[in-house]
Amino acid sequence: MAQHTEPPRDVSKVPVKERDESLELQPFLDELQNSQELRVNNVEARQAAEAVFCTLARRLSDGEDVKLMRALPGGIGELLGACTIHRGPSHARRMDRVEFMGDVADHLHIPADQAFRITTVVFTAIRDRIPEDEVAAVASQLPADLADLFRRPV
Repeated sequence: MAQHTEPPRDVSKVPVKERDESLELQPFLDELQNSQELRVNNVEARQAAEAVFCTLARRLSDGEDVKLMRALPGGIGELLGACTIHRGPSHARRMDRVEFMGDVADHLHIPADQAFRITTVVFTAIRDRIPEDEVAAVASQLPADLADLFRRPV
């Protein structure tokens, strides 16, 4: 007797969540604000997200930054689109991890070593809310050391 089975769903299009994160802006900001790294540095969640998004937007190509913005629903992606500080007329600007962290640190007025910790928190919150194929697409445009930080741990 034949059984009806559903076709396998394309898991690369579904966000992989380590926890049950909300796709709305305020819970995203709350998650960031509850992190030890932001509290220790006295950084507000929106400022941290804007600093990392702004620097990330400067690193990604025009099409990829738009794809990432659209993959982040509920107002989260709008933080990426609102960047005016670091973003210039040219996208996909080559920068290594040191320059990336320096830009985040300058944006937040904190030491560069603390910028790494804050970037890690924001990257984790982002990647837990986007599909695996978008994680891979963003990581592919980053230098190896930043790409490893953006990808999910295996």
